[in-house]
Amino acid sequence: MSQFERDLRESLRRRDPPVDFAAKVLARTREPESRSIFSWRWLAVAALLVLTIGGTMFIREQQRQAESERAKEQLMVALRITGSKLTEVQARLDEIQQRVVYPGVHR
Repeated sequence: MSQFERDLRESLRRRDPPVDFAAKVLARTREPESRSIFSWRWLAVAALLVLTIGGTMFIREQQRQAESERAKEQLMVALRITGSKLTEVQARLDEIQQRVVYPGVHR
């Protein structure tokens, strides 16, 4: 028989429980379950906290993206207005230049 088999046989050998084993088991069954309920409460509080923070961060990110989109649209409108005004100014400058370079010729 190998050492492994001897160790296995020894570990599986039937043993009598300690004298106060039954009393300890019965005492634990009579203990209030406040410890497990307490830990479940803390777990629920932690989960609620994580969900609240995550939800708040998600909503803020959505708001930030919406504000960014509005700012982009406003910038595009401002650039279009600026472009049209610059075109008008360029046309007037061309008109003035035509009058200065070719006085007396009207278009």
